[in-house]
Amino acid sequence: MAFENVVYPAFIRQEEESFGVHFPTLLPDYGWEVCLSSGSTKEEAIQNAKKALAYLLAGALYDNEDLPSQAPIPANLVTEEMELVFIKTSYSDYAKEIEDHLPGRHWHIYFKRDEQSEFRAVAYKNKLGFWDVKVDGDLPIKIKKEKLLRLCPTYPEICKAQRRVEAEEAFDSFVTKVKEI
Repeated sequence: MAFENVVYPAFIRQEEESFGVHFPTLLPDYGWEVCLSSGSTKEEAIQNAKKALAYLLAGALYDNEDLPSQAPIPANLVTEEMELVFIKTSYSDYAKEIEDHLPGRHWHIYFKRDEQSEFRAVAYKNKLGFWDVKVDGDLPIKIKKEKLLRLCPTYPEICKAQRRVEAEEAFDSFVTKVKEI
């Protein structure tokens, strides 16, 4: 797992008492509003953004995903309070910290991606590089264990997946079948 000298577009904006670095095209769901990193000065915010970006990209690779797009920020969406910047980072700059951090990484998966869902799963990476996806806690409905094991012989493990999207699809399929019983 490595990437060197990758550059992602961002903008810096003064937040309340700090400067926030936002990656709206890298994180389209929340990057316009939520900063990936911040600092008390612009320089500190940019330095912190380099590290945060390295962690985010390493996490994507660890999750068996491709590096996210480096799409530019559309000029017509840039406002006066935004300062466009390009954040350059490398895995090697933070390799030791990242390698210490990643082994504990896990995913939480919600049925139909609703964080309020009572149906939840969690996935941990195994030694073969796949994700073991297991029901997180007890199912929120009563179902006999025999029926559950016929539906999913490896319960509480639902599946092994290489990518998050596969895990989400398997979990959604499992929950749908459980609800039908």
